Amino acid sequence: MSLSVIDMVKGMFSTSTFPYKKVMIFFTLCDFAFETYIALRQYKVLQNKDKKLPHVLKGKIDEQKFKDSDNYGIAKAKFNFVSNTYDLFLTLYNLAANIQPKIWNYSILISSIVYSSIFQKSSSTFPQFSLLTQNILFFNFSVIFTNLLSLPVSYVQHFVLEEKFGFNKTTLKTWIMDTIKSNALIVLLGSPILYLLGWLLDKFSDNRNFVLYIWLFCLALQITMFLLSSTVIEPLFNKFTPLEEGELKTKIEDLAKECGFPLSDIFVIDGSKRSSHSNAYFSGLPFLKKRIVLFDTLIKDSSVDEVVAVLAHEIGHWKMNHTTKMLAISQIHFALFFKLFASTYKNFYLFKDLGFVVDPTQSQISHTGDVAVVQNFPFFVGLMLFGYLMKPTDSIHNFLFNLYSRHNEYEADEFAVKLGKGETLCDSLISLHVSNLSTVSVDPLFSKYHYTHPTLPERLGALENKITEQKKKN
Repeated sequence: MSLSVIDMVKGMFSTSTFPYKKVMIFFTLCDFAFETYIALRQYKVLQNKDKKLPHVLKGKIDEQKFKDSDNYGIAKAKFNFVSNTYDLFLTLYNLAANIQPKIWNYSILISSIVYSSIFQKSSSTFPQFSLLTQNILFFNFSVIFTNLLSLPVSYVQHFVLEEKFGFNKTTLKTWIMDTIKSNALIVLLGSPILYLLGWLLDKFSDNRNFVLYIWLFCLALQITMFLLSSTVIEPLFNKFTPLEEGELKTKIEDLAKECGFPLSDIFVIDGSKRSSHSNAYFSGLPFLKKRIVLFDTLIKDSSVDEVVAVLAHEIGHWKMNHTTKMLAISQIHFALFFKLFASTYKNFYLFKDLGFVVDPTQSQISHTGDVAVVQNFPFFVGLMLFGYLMKPTDSIHNFLFNLYSRHNEYEADEFAVKLGKGETLCDSLISLHVSNLSTVSVDPLFSKYHYTHPTLPERLGALENKITEQKKKN
């Protein structure tokens, strides 16, 4: 009888001769090479001086805006190449120099020093952390270390790239506060989540119902994050103001009533505080009341009917149950990932090759070397290492997810057409692309791999066909 895919992977990873680190480096280089290849394809399209404005956009976007969007796209392509190269260097150095074991050791050592300082006790009395607690310490130190290294990239993106094209409205103070808040949230929310995840892996990874337990955990986590996102997290970064009475609010409420959309509130978010980019979305769990959020920049740059048309598209996502379907797909992905992870990560050779020696007879050691001695398999480290090995499947998942996402966008557009908002939606999409300098010239492979939405010419072409069909029916 043939082995299952999981058994095959487990068997392949269980040999002492398997070159784990070399394979991780190879996958990382392959991923960078592929990303660079499709980025260069896109760059050539943007650099082509002979390209013409797509037929569906003739008379709708002037040549100067077309050139401006290309220039913005070229600048972003250059920035992304430098940023990706920087990330590649950090990743390769991280793997080659055994940085993760060093962070593990330093997290314990620094915690020992802090403990001694606070409680005025000798470090010899430092308590022996459980493996779960060591994982949490490692996670927190890794977050701080990684995000410190990413600060230069973030700064250049906001204050050089976005500033050059007039999009950045973020002050240095706001940027610093956003960085502090983001890191604090990751630590405060990530620590208990990792603790629960580690407990599940420790107790049930060999249980026949493990997939069920991890599925329930991921589902509960996503529902919790849905609730926290709109009520706790987002208000930390932006101000939400109820939409004032007037024509726009009346038309939105009428649209919601017409569609049976369970609207609870309509808020305006101060997006202009950070950027002149615009957007609109709704939030709320499936089968519960929803709230609509409009960027103040969208209201400023669009007519009332254009905003309503955009919301007709968003309500289309709700009507077609796209959020519920995406949630279901993510649950399947999580379950498969953790089933494979739980079946393979308890591997002495994998950890040893990356500088982690698993020895149940050893007690906790505080030092600064490039080898970490642990009593059992550290699951969070295992997640990171397993992620490197799964890079090829991540690329496939990303491609398929974006393919399905673009399908959903077409369906939501069609719903707006059926409501009689098709032509106004076309105008709104053009207006949004012009104000955001979104790229119109796109390489097919680049868009299929990276884009969650169809390109503007693709959407307009599909909308025009649906509008024509709708008129014939009427």
